[in-house]
Amino acid sequence: MNQDVLERVFEHARVVDEWCAKNGGIRVITALFGSQNYGLATSKSDVDTKSIIVPELRDWTWGDTEKYNKTLVLDNGEHAETKCLHDMCKQYIKGNINFLETLYTDYVDIAPGWEWFYNILAQARDNISRHNLYRSAKCWLGYESQALERTFFSDSVALGYNEAVGYNPKSLMNAFRIKESFIRFFQFNRPFDEAIDVSDMRGILVDVKEHPMDRDIAWTFASDLRKWMDKAHEWVRQTYTDKEVFNADFFFRMLCEEVYVTLGENEFEPERPMATWQKEVGDWPNSNLSALDV
Repeated sequence: MNQDVLERVFEHARVVDEWCAKNGGIRVITALFGSQNYGLATSKSDVDTKSIIVPELRDWTWGDTEKYNKTLVLDNGEHAETKCLHDMCKQYIKGNINFLETLYTDYVDIAPGWEWFYNILAQARDNISRHNLYRSAKCWLGYESQALERTFFSDSVALGYNEAVGYNPKSLMNAFRIKESFIRFFQFNRPFDEAIDVSDMRGILVDVKEHPMDRDIAWTFASDLRKWMDKAHEWVRQTYTDKEVFNADFFFRMLCEEVYVTLGENEFEPERPMATWQKEVGDWPNSNLSALDV
């Protein structure tokens, strides 16, 4: 384990805690995602993280949770992404490769008192990653398709578009990487963490990213990847059915309920006097507020 990377994850967690202190919510986990998890980190690689935020009860009750989905940019340009608990769970259910990796990375900061939450996720991670292979495969191929689409569009400057060569080497490398991980996970049935670790292809993949090829050659390379994707889609249709072997939806519903049961009433703002509610929302039509037991 790289101690410098781990220290950066801890720093990201501190930044997210500060954001929560100002804006609400409780951070429970901060986990690394990106090149370090794939065995592709270089001296130029930054550290990016995803954090799970438990929203305030009132925000969760009214569905006002979008404010917890943020990308915080640190002073050094690194990204600390925050995700509402419920939205993070939906990404796990979807089989999103970019979120599933947070269940497998060694670089994790667990907020005090939330070890039980992380342990439940860690114990169930293999079931989660394979709960519906049809859906997961479709999602993985979808992300590869997005990476290819970004490769030749100049509006992806922030993601690594190289104007000198006329395409985005990083996006092309990501499409190539997802293909290799897909083959290992779905076709060779390798565990998720082994499938995304493509360090054995590090030389080739890093070269695609850091030593751009001629645009015409890159276009041909991308076209070959697209042809492979078409065959992969057909293979998925013939191999899998849209059927769960693990009820991930029920699992995450129960996990979310357990979170709020564990927090208890003391973690949220105490019930306010009815006068306060009346002042904020005004008179409630057709209601006898004085008759309520407050």
